[in-house]
Amino acid sequence: MRGPLLAIVGLVLASASTAQIPAPQSGKTSEKQQPATCAVSGQVVTAAEGAALKSSQVVLIQEDATSDPQVFSATTDGDGRFEIRKVAPGRYTFFAVHAGYITQYYQARGMYGGTSLTLVPGQEVDGALFRLTRGAVITGRIVDESGEPMTKVAVATLRKLSAEETENSTPRVKRDQLLTVSTAMTDDRGEFRIFDLRPGEYYVQAMLSGSFGIGDEDGLGWIVRANLATQYAPVYYPGVIQLDQAQSVVLAAGEEMRAEFAMRQVKTVHVAGRIVASDGKAASDASVWISALDAGNWSDPPSASSNARGEFTIKGVPPGSYIINAQQQDQERHQFARQKLEVGNENIDSVLLTFSQGTTILGRVLRVGVGIPDRVQIQLEPARESEMPGRGFAQSKLDGSFQMKGVADGDYALRVYGMGQGWYVKSARLGGDDVLEKGLQVEKGSISGTLEIVLSSSDAQLVGTVTDHDKPAGGAEVLAKPDPETPYNVMRSKSATTDQNGHFVLNSLPPGKYRVIAKLASASPGAPASASEPEIVTLGEHDHQTLQLTLATPQSE
Repeated sequence: MRGPLLAIVGLVLASASTAQIPAPQSGKTSEKQQPATCAVSGQVVTAAEGAALKSSQVVLIQEDATSDPQVFSATTDGDGRFEIRKVAPGRYTFFAVHAGYITQYYQARGMYGGTSLTLVPGQEVDGALFRLTRGAVITGRIVDESGEPMTKVAVATLRKLSAEETENSTPRVKRDQLLTVSTAMTDDRGEFRIFDLRPGEYYVQAMLSGSFGIGDEDGLGWIVRANLATQYAPVYYPGVIQLDQAQSVVLAAGEEMRAEFAMRQVKTVHVAGRIVASDGKAASDASVWISALDAGNWSDPPSASSNARGEFTIKGVPPGSYIINAQQQDQERHQFARQKLEVGNENIDSVLLTFSQGTTILGRVLRVGVGIPDRVQIQLEPARESEMPGRGFAQSKLDGSFQMKGVADGDYALRVYGMGQGWYVKSARLGGDDVLEKGLQVEKGSISGTLEIVLSSSDAQLVGTVTDHDKPAGGAEVLAKPDPETPYNVMRSKSATTDQNGHFVLNSLPPGKYRVIAKLASASPGAPASASEPEIVTLGEHDHQTLQLTLATPQSE
């Protein structure tokens, strides 16, 4: 829930000092008619000692704005105290940050989760307390086989997705999928430092990056690397190539761990071949690249371009399992090809890639209601886990029509973006098929019919409260999933976080049947979460229903 917000913290802090209530517009509206503003005050301290944290940044980001959310901010004084005044009433994401510490959200249980803050006109909240936990650190040194330091090596910490993250991902991903958490680059001594890590289990991977310091000043390093007969293979701590042989590291809050390991050279080969266009002619100036199947490989893939005869050569490819991709795109067509590729210790010279233009899907967006943006984005996403997923994307024109080119064979779910608050996909049909029920299948490069998407503003709303032992459960996540849930209707799922009063609001719900559940993460990492019994709710157009959810104490394992 909080991941996207962390991505914009930098932008927020840059503008927070000036992002206050907009100046009243000129006119006859009196100041008495304006809603009374609010105030929030409190303190930021360390979680371990309770010591005041001076110069912490405390931020409020408006959650219930339809666009351009307001941002309010303050900096703590020598006693760790802050006060934010003239805050507009509304619902806010509320958090504190300080260098060297983990970002903490309001009323978070430990370092996880957090509670939204709802302010009514004239309300003053005093005593908001943030206990910041010092981030963990991994330092280390990367050397070569002879013990010499390796400079400009990219080092990353990676973690496995949790069962819940895997379950809620769209499309579904593999259970052992690795997520890159943070990266660093080795210096001239081969040293690196990765900081602000949350407590948890990580894998550490080192990978040759860029030109590895060769020919940097002339911009020729990539040429040197691409033509070397050997290359340093990506390695996991403590110096192994395969993930199943890697040793994970478990970090506690504020812990600093040192990881030293050596990279080793492996013999690389070239992968060469030819690309044939869909008309049987040579495909010139096409992009070709190789992507690793290993979930932990996060580097830029080896790549090349085809010549006038459609020929290409990709150099410096280490042994492994890959997907080789090629594409050629202009205003008239989008051609692509991909296939699996196993690379051993010998050069490969006979790869043949035959372009497919895919299919072109024609469609139209119809609107039932007013206030929707003139244009929306239509996207097809793989409905199921796939090693070689295809995609489709288009933007509707002013008249609602759209054209989606180069859609590969596959099984797709539909998503529509840019609709705005209160709008939802009422129906989507391709010929006589219900795309929201059966999905959209492209087979043998063809499809029949026009994709007609109807958007409606007759959305439903579900509000309510979550309690825990007869008290409001702030920071609980409320999930509403279609019942039954299929790979094609997951876009209708909605989630919200309860505020300090245990209150939640789920807006823009398409009418239909839902399975609703509330979850509250434990304050102890790894401990089971509290959850409510599922409630089945059926919503109609313009429906507004209220729901009370009660958390049950998790069963100890």
